Amino acid sequence: MSQKVRIIKVRHAGMSVYLGDDSCRNHCWTRNPERIMDWLCDGWRTRFNQHRGHRTVRRYMEDMESHERMWVDVPLGGATVGEPFKDSEARTRCSWLACIPSAVLASPMRVENSEWYAGLKRKKINGGRIPGFKSRKRDPQYFVCWRNQTKTGNAVYHQVSRKRGVVVITGTVKKEFRKPGETGCRWRLSIHVRVSQPVRDYTSVAVNWTERTLAFTNEPSPIRRNATGRQTGIDRGCVHTLALSNGTMLDMPQPSERERRAYLRLQRKLARQDMTNSRRGGKTAKFQSKRRKLTLKRMGSIRRRINNRKDDWVAKTTTRLVEDYDLIALEALDTRQMTRKPKPKQDPDHKGRYLRNGSAAKAGLNRSILGNRWTDIQNKLEYKTRLAGTRLILVNPAYTSQTCNRCGHVAKENRESQAVFQCVNCGFKANADINAAKNILDRAIHTTGMDDAEGVEGHASRETCVSREGSVETPTPATHVGRLSE
Repeated sequence: MSQKVRIIKVRHAGMSVYLGDDSCRNHCWTRNPERIMDWLCDGWRTRFNQHRGHRTVRRYMEDMESHERMWVDVPLGGATVGEPFKDSEARTRCSWLACIPSAVLASPMRVENSEWYAGLKRKKINGGRIPGFKSRKRDPQYFVCWRNQTKTGNAVYHQVSRKRGVVVITGTVKKEFRKPGETGCRWRLSIHVRVSQPVRDYTSVAVNWTERTLAFTNEPSPIRRNATGRQTGIDRGCVHTLALSNGTMLDMPQPSERERRAYLRLQRKLARQDMTNSRRGGKTAKFQSKRRKLTLKRMGSIRRRINNRKDDWVAKTTTRLVEDYDLIALEALDTRQMTRKPKPKQDPDHKGRYLRNGSAAKAGLNRSILGNRWTDIQNKLEYKTRLAGTRLILVNPAYTSQTCNRCGHVAKENRESQAVFQCVNCGFKANADINAAKNILDRAIHTTGMDDAEGVEGHASRETCVSREGSVETPTPATHVGRLSE
């Protein structure tokens, strides 16, 4: 979570800041706050790229001596990148980094690590390229400064009026880099910002100098609510994203027909452009023509618009659920295992051939599961229930969709279709998703000793689940996430 504010102006006080040497190896100093901000952004980006250069990617290369082709891990920075080095050594190698505050120079390592794995995950899900280096022309001027309360203090915020505040970044100039005739060693940069609400506790500030914005990285504010005494079970599905035990269906907004047609048209256009590129220099030679870049940009715009709608729906829906219910029950689903590709089946009669394994149908199911954001919904509910002081319980998902909520009979034949559930034992008929949501709530209540919980009406009070063969099966204990406020 973060609070973004607008930068009004920047002021400098104290010693002149050493920016480095010019082409004639003469020291350069400045008291201009604009140049100091550019210098901080350049230093942060340089250290970020130094960390990024040590990341390895797998390349298919040929050995010069044996001419054998193999997969080799190659650093992004090239073969001469060397071993990783500390910030103190970076200041020695690049003298113009010597006076950058340690709170700024230490942040790129953590930011690069999180961006690298987020980029790999994004590439795996949505496609694209391996995360690369930050460019001064292509990327915005940006830096992150950790907050600390030491003697000098860094990224410390002061409220000066009802709608104005100041973020102070301090630094020191080493003795060998001080400007002749000046006494002292400290300098201070005051970033004046306009705020619309009180700034919460934060751990760092992120400055986007291109857009003139500053973001405070802080913990989300607690959710204020009144106890309702209500409980609900939630079944996640592909047709209906969420089915509540009270009969409510919640559906995530999907792409419109117009967006689907536009995206399909752009996909075909990109395939034709790639086919032309393959004739020029092989399949891997993707010539970045202006038209191909424009096609990718339009495709990204459509995907971004769809994802923004889904993110907004997930945020608002999970907040409403936490505000309305004191207890929420979910299935403990392992989405990563559920969306894995099926293993290929080799044909025993024909070497090198494979039998059908249903990979096309499984790919469609995987897209539906990932498109409905099952994991994102669970993660949002987990941290929002902690903020609100309510309870989220994850239960064993076994046979929740095949168990009759009225008599407890478990049979595969109970599930006639995706939407229809009819018990073969007692004849109870209901929507399959709602029946599963009621079973999830029952299992959460009985496995946590809450049989007499208020607000649970219409649910059969059973201590055990009857298996398909008639044996008695004790439910697996539920996993608790969050707790009720005292």
